[in-house]
Amino acid sequence: MRRTLRYLAALAVLTACGYVAVPALSTRPYAPGGVDFEQALPSLARIGAGGGADEPWYRTAVIEAPGRFDLAGIAGEIRPLKMRARLGDGEWTRWTESEDGNPVYFGGADQLQVKARGWRPTGTLHYVNVSGTESTGSSLLTAAREAINSGFISVAGLIEPAADAAPTRPAIITRAEWGANLKQGGCRPRAAPQYGDVKAAVVHHTVSAVDYTAEEASALVLGICRYHRNGNGWNDIGYQALVDRFGNIYAGRAGGMRRTVVGAQAQGFNAQTTAVASIGTHTKLPLAPAAHQAFVDYLAWRLAAAGLQAFGKATLISAGGELSRYPKGRRVRLNRIFGHGTVGVTACPGDALDAVIPQLRRDVQAKIEAAGGVTVGR
Repeated sequence: MRRTLRYLAALAVLTACGYVAVPALSTRPYAPGGVDFEQALPSLARIGAGGGADEPWYRTAVIEAPGRFDLAGIAGEIRPLKMRARLGDGEWTRWTESEDGNPVYFGGADQLQVKARGWRPTGTLHYVNVSGTESTGSSLLTAAREAINSGFISVAGLIEPAADAAPTRPAIITRAEWGANLKQGGCRPRAAPQYGDVKAAVVHHTVSAVDYTAEEASALVLGICRYHRNGNGWNDIGYQALVDRFGNIYAGRAGGMRRTVVGAQAQGFNAQTTAVASIGTHTKLPLAPAAHQAFVDYLAWRLAAAGLQAFGKATLISAGGELSRYPKGRRVRLNRIFGHGTVGVTACPGDALDAVIPQLRRDVQAKIEAAGGVTVGR
């Protein structure tokens, strides 16, 4: 009997050690995966008076989140509103606008406030934690696994871009590398991808309230994907590609980077465009130089792969929708590279990024021509 008990105790210890260690025994950096949780949005009280141009503001009291979170938003809400959060050091972030069904990245917070001008948001707050810190227990487990994992990889090998035979294809961090394929906490599509016909490219920004580190960027992409899929109910992440402020390019919606995967990037024009989003906020700040170059590298490769120049115009036909500036059936003549706000009722990609799109077009065209140009133009 005692021998059996000792055997069971030893087995329990080995099982516990395996539970902690096995996920970290990889040459890839340990990724805790994403965790989603929700709570009802409290009512917003009026905090300002007036009408017309001076519409009143409505704001919640401080909201205690059910767990520690990295990204937050109102599930499925596409109208503009603002949020701020209390970070781990007790400081509150600035108020940051969220719209188009995108969450705001806070990078580790436990309290939230929401406000809006001229209307009272209702619904469900959707949170995503991608740092493995949603509770005390998960934080300890993540720390242990990260310590084990550090023995298998070096900092220099955190991200190894996927290779490709095409000489003009830039290095792209795959979905597997940013965590989409994790068995638990990943972001696999709900259904098989659909395909369209790329005629132009749309530029976006994702919005964040705080700066992120190079090590946090992959998890941030995972968090955006989980919010788009689980909060908005979309099939997958909305964009075909994303670029971080350090110049790294990330594969977006599943289905193949060379293929014309239909995303959720520009309502009314999703089947006719490809989208690349800057992971950041560009209401006032333009792209960092490294991010600008990554945009150029990706767009030159993607447009050339579709047989398109960066210069010139494309004729698109709107499929309509409440977020589209054009009704269903309207033919629209647009630049081959344009900002989201050109076709959507949105402030995306921010004034500062929108202002540099003409330069992006010139730089992309120069890169296409330097590589020998394209043989097809539409």
